[in-house]
Amino acid sequence: MKREKWCFLGIGGIGMSALAHIALERNIVVKGVDQKHSYVIETLRKKGATIEIGDQIDFDPESKLVYSSAISVNHSLFKKAKKEKKELYHRSQFLKKLMGNKKSLLVAGTHGKTSTTSLLIWTLLHSGLSPSYAVGGVLLNTNQNGGNGQGDYFVVEADESDGSFLNYRGDGAILTNLDREHLDYWQSEEKLHLGFRSFSLGIKDPKYLFWCADDPSLHLLQIPGETYGESKKAIWRLGKVQEGHKQLVFSISYQNKVFDAISLPLMGKHQALNAVAVWALAYKLSIPEKKIREAFATFRGVKRRLEKKGEIHQISFYDDYAHHPTEIKMLLTGLKKGIGTRRLVAIFQPHRFSRTRDLFFDFSKALEIADSIFITDVYRAGEKPIFGVDGKALVKTLSKKAQFIPKEHLLKISKFLLPEDVVVTIGAGDIFDLSFQLIESLK
Repeated sequence: MKREKWCFLGIGGIGMSALAHIALERNIVVKGVDQKHSYVIETLRKKGATIEIGDQIDFDPESKLVYSSAISVNHSLFKKAKKEKKELYHRSQFLKKLMGNKKSLLVAGTHGKTSTTSLLIWTLLHSGLSPSYAVGGVLLNTNQNGGNGQGDYFVVEADESDGSFLNYRGDGAILTNLDREHLDYWQSEEKLHLGFRSFSLGIKDPKYLFWCADDPSLHLLQIPGETYGESKKAIWRLGKVQEGHKQLVFSISYQNKVFDAISLPLMGKHQALNAVAVWALAYKLSIPEKKIREAFATFRGVKRRLEKKGEIHQISFYDDYAHHPTEIKMLLTGLKKGIGTRRLVAIFQPHRFSRTRDLFFDFSKALEIADSIFITDVYRAGEKPIFGVDGKALVKTLSKKAQFIPKEHLLKISKFLLPEDVVVTIGAGDIFDLSFQLIESLK
């Protein structure tokens, strides 16, 4: 039987690489191109993918092409593919093709999608259900962000940033929250809300739809399904949460039943809230309580989601992908509670000029939770600079415990660090390597 051939434009992206993993595991010939080398690309090469670095790649005459929303229609390879009349698939279209007839479980929301999706994936994997999955982060339990399982389920982190989550009709879903985000695509909050409502109404059976009762915007949508949260009105209710260093213990009540002493080795009360939704969906899928508990207790988390990078001279280093004020607030609040009296040092790289401008003062409020704050240059993500919107301007809105440091001077932060400090690098750009560099500089 002839093998399918697919070429990925921007194969190193977290969403694209997940699909490439699935394709390789299905014995599909995978080629790809990306601007720069990364551990993601190295992993795919080891699995058999042929990947070029740069802007050029030779298309196989029989290959079809996958591209993401990050690829401009003016990209040279995109135009070349159109000229050669190749079959072109947006990432979401290819994902839908991969889903096939499997039962799709979707996780949507402006924050917490990756962590929630990953916990759901691990719960199904640990329970022996062998799901296929595509998620926007690397599970530390599997060291992958995509996998081809032999079971009936396909778990997907559904992306609202480009509206592509509307391409799927899920068999079940979780909606974590709805915040002001990605307005560059949606243009208005009203359109964003309508998009989420349309997504919710597309779920095949409301019995398997769970949404957070604590979120006022989701309430406005008047959607079906079952609620979860701390609210007294929630059907699946989060009880008291005990927060420790890398350890959450909590309870969940449902109807007349209480699930006590659930253990999750993460930090931050928001992680317990996400876990309620996963517990509810897993319970409705008839996964035994014992298996759900075991999965939660052995969940190792997600790369770049409060990931511990190392420790030296009693200084602990973490990294997190948070790039929205709500995410940063939850991250820093959870960390503060988990580390007790230790000093919390936040190093923030703003992501996109448009997001920094639109949520300028919200960033200030969220960052103030840290004891010491360093802000660096904005990660452009392909955007043009906006006058007056930069790291220096953000520092001016903060207290004296904040200071601006240009990207090329970030290693100087090591001089400010003290034993017992907890340092967290924050942002969706390229700041994730800084922890390793700081550790090296302190040796």
